[in-house]
Amino acid sequence: MKYSFLFILAILSGMALNAQVKPLYAATYIPDSLKKEADVVVRDQQQELIIKNPGKGTLSVKRVVTILNAKGKDELIFRGFQDKFNKVGDIDIDMFDEWGNYVKRLKKKDLSKFPIGDGISIANDDYIIIGELTTDKYPVTVEINYTLTYNGFLEYPDFDFQEYDASIQKSSFKIVTSKNNRVRFKNYRCNLTPLIQETGDNISYYWAVNNVLPLKSQPGSAKRDNPRVLISPSLFEMDDYAGDMSSWKSFGKWQSSLIKQTNQLPPAQATFYRELVKSAGSDREKIKILYEYLQKNFRYVSIQLGIGGWKPFSAEFVDAKKYGDCKALSNFMQAMLNAVNIKSHYAVINAGSDQMPVDPDFPQSAFNHVILCVPQPKDTIWLECTSRTQPFGVLGNFTENRNAFLITDDGGTMVSTPKSKAEQNTYSANSVITFNEDASGSVTTVMSMTGEYISEYDHYLFEAGEQTRKQYLINVRGFKQPDEMKLEKKVGTHELLVVEFQGEYEKIPDFSTGSKFFLSQRLNKFWVDNLPKVENRTNDYYMDFPLVQNDTTVIRIPKGFIVDNLPKNNSFEFGQGSFKALYAFDATKSEVSIINFIKVTGNKIPAAKYQEAFDFFNKVLKELQQKIVLKKE
Repeated sequence: MKYSFLFILAILSGMALNAQVKPLYAATYIPDSLKKEADVVVRDQQQELIIKNPGKGTLSVKRVVTILNAKGKDELIFRGFQDKFNKVGDIDIDMFDEWGNYVKRLKKKDLSKFPIGDGISIANDDYIIIGELTTDKYPVTVEINYTLTYNGFLEYPDFDFQEYDASIQKSSFKIVTSKNNRVRFKNYRCNLTPLIQETGDNISYYWAVNNVLPLKSQPGSAKRDNPRVLISPSLFEMDDYAGDMSSWKSFGKWQSSLIKQTNQLPPAQATFYRELVKSAGSDREKIKILYEYLQKNFRYVSIQLGIGGWKPFSAEFVDAKKYGDCKALSNFMQAMLNAVNIKSHYAVINAGSDQMPVDPDFPQSAFNHVILCVPQPKDTIWLECTSRTQPFGVLGNFTENRNAFLITDDGGTMVSTPKSKAEQNTYSANSVITFNEDASGSVTTVMSMTGEYISEYDHYLFEAGEQTRKQYLINVRGFKQPDEMKLEKKVGTHELLVVEFQGEYEKIPDFSTGSKFFLSQRLNKFWVDNLPKVENRTNDYYMDFPLVQNDTTVIRIPKGFIVDNLPKNNSFEFGQGSFKALYAFDATKSEVSIINFIKVTGNKIPAAKYQEAFDFFNKVLKELQQKIVLKKE
């Protein structure tokens, strides 16, 4: 019997297609308990890291995930990152329908590769490999298989076995390494024990979990405050720089080898900086002069080439070019201090207001920034060398209250950076509202700010455009929209910002009924937001910073009006804060005065105290909603 070529091709194609049917990928095989409150279900994730030597290895990943609804569509996008030290190898991405039938495939040749630009780097080695599947039907299942080849190790992946809005059917992580280079690990908010096996010269570690329910997102949490196993090398190597991470001291010796001889200036430049501080009366004054010189004359850029992610450019280079990244600028500041015989320490840290402190008991490369520590007889001065606006000796919420990895003469050690006090971050507003007989009026508000408030207000009110300025005042800070407005900066320094706002209004009251006029307590909001409602909170909540806010508003009342209702004085507190509201009417001046005060002493609210804090801020907002009622006689 003869068959046509097209018939044979059709048969073969059908066989190939059927071979790709995977019935076990059908959504019906997912237990109902794992579908509840989940957008995706990780059906099977297998990671295997093979460490060939301290500087070379491969990571193989298989990830099978069922996307239950459109909220999980991010799982349709593959993102692979590579640089000089790790390369993405083979990539196979397959999609299956609700019943496990093959739909489509992407291979590496179908994906796009782009350099990663962060807007501040003038050069880097980083690339992203990206590919996207599309569908308008859910559920679908995606299977991804890919490899990473490492040509340099400074860190290993943690075992992140629990994901936000995703349940896990099966997930495992295996590491194979030499007995002479054992893996170090530590549980964080979990209790997992690996299976450890020794075979010949090798040792393997194997972690596995099954049927893990989704981790619900909790607003205000620090990044990566989720259960996981921390994993780190003992021996490592980057770009022929070998090191030992089994202790902070030994890890510090490696970091010290990178900055050795880079923090010295040529004699002529060293003489220049000695001349710059020759009239200073103390070491503290010398440090301040040099820091402010750095701020005025050097700019921050990021350069990430090769080992440049960890090794700074020399002080001589920075002095000549007048720019550098956080490593280079901190290293240069140290070189200036060396020139005037003041000792300082290069300090590696994880920066960002939503970052948790690095575990001081588990040496691991978990840092993204460098600052400078200058010990003094009575205190320690910390310097943020990338900022042109940060006050001298003040870190701010970017790096405060963390654990910094200090590079010392004999290696490295972990120390805590300072916590800012509420009194360092203050906002004070004084307003005079003139209320006219026809319900129109005007307001003059003088706002004074210190600390963390300065950069935000200065940016949105004076550096941004007119439209952004109005949106910030009205939508973010809650100013009643004026018919006419004027904004003027009265004082603008690193330590103090004073701004005057003037507004004209056709109507001051929120509403009126008969002869009564209902007014808000002020024409701007004193406190903007409540905490998000989260039941059974398990993560600590991080506010931006501790703070003190004061607001005094005086309402001038015209003849023929009386105060019909004035709220009663009130005050309350919780473990980390307090609030006061005072109300008064001066009949001789025909003025109503409203004073509000709030203080929050710490930016981290423990999960166990979250409900107490939630109730406190709820009461604040409720108090601020009370109206002043004026009556026309």
